[in-house]
Amino acid sequence: MALSKAGDLRDCGFTLIELLVVCGILAALSYTAWGTYIGIQEGAEDEIARAEMQRLADGLRRFKADTGYYPGQGPFVLSSPGTLETAVSATRIDCTPVGGILRTWAAPNLDADRDAWFASPVNLALLLEAPALCGNHPLAHLNRWSPDARRGWHGPYLDSKSRLWVDHGADFNASTVVFTAPDGTGSPLAGAKLLDIPAFGVGPRYRAAGPSWSTCSSQAAITGNCMLGWREVTRESIGYDASRHELPARARPFAVFGLANGDHPRIVYWGRDGRYGGRNTADPCRPNLSHPDDYGDDDQVLCLND
Repeated sequence: MALSKAGDLRDCGFTLIELLVVCGILAALSYTAWGTYIGIQEGAEDEIARAEMQRLADGLRRFKADTGYYPGQGPFVLSSPGTLETAVSATRIDCTPVGGILRTWAAPNLDADRDAWFASPVNLALLLEAPALCGNHPLAHLNRWSPDARRGWHGPYLDSKSRLWVDHGADFNASTVVFTAPDGTGSPLAGAKLLDIPAFGVGPRYRAAGPSWSTCSSQAAITGNCMLGWREVTRESIGYDASRHELPARARPFAVFGLANGDHPRIVYWGRDGRYGGRNTADPCRPNLSHPDDYGDDDQVLCLND
């Protein structure tokens, strides 16, 4: 039997330096692979968001094809504050003065909260539920589908399973052109807290946000500055329980701007950073790349007229 000599040991295995080199190579490969995985995951989230934006766009276009209007146009506006609603039959309620949608159709119990709720750029209620139009409005028949005329609300235009409820600041409703027609210049974190807006969103999940996108822990509170908290049912729902129905993290809601006044009707996805980047004043159909904190760099905008 041949025996190895002591001097031959240097020819077996790796030296310490060689082991360190191998470990370095493996670490570099692992880092590269992990970075590639993260990049693929982020790319997949963006692709899913784009697909869902298209689904929402299709719903809005079908709403217009069926009724002749986008939500917020024609009869699909909320009647003015102080409107008197009078039941004239089991299926008809007239309005004085004549308005569009009955104010009692809007979800908030307090009438003072209904206009801001209805105007929210994330509010998709008209795609999910048939509107109750004032019976004496000339276009009241559009509140339901007519097979003969092939006209009227023929939804839902989105799967109701997509719907959850979110809060945001009233400043997100800001408009520099037409009252109650948000134009994208506002911030979802500023202003009084608007509660329980029916919405949906897709993308990375984030917790509710406070001023300057800081963390906050009081999303269930009906006042304060903790915004963008989601829940499975509205706070006014019978049986609502914050411990069961508040969602600790969720994608940011899609925002829809420009429907009411034809101001570049568009859907905005807030990107992987979960921070809304604002309106591109030169071309609203593109992300706002001039935000001082670069929040708009990863936003995506889908214009309905493109």
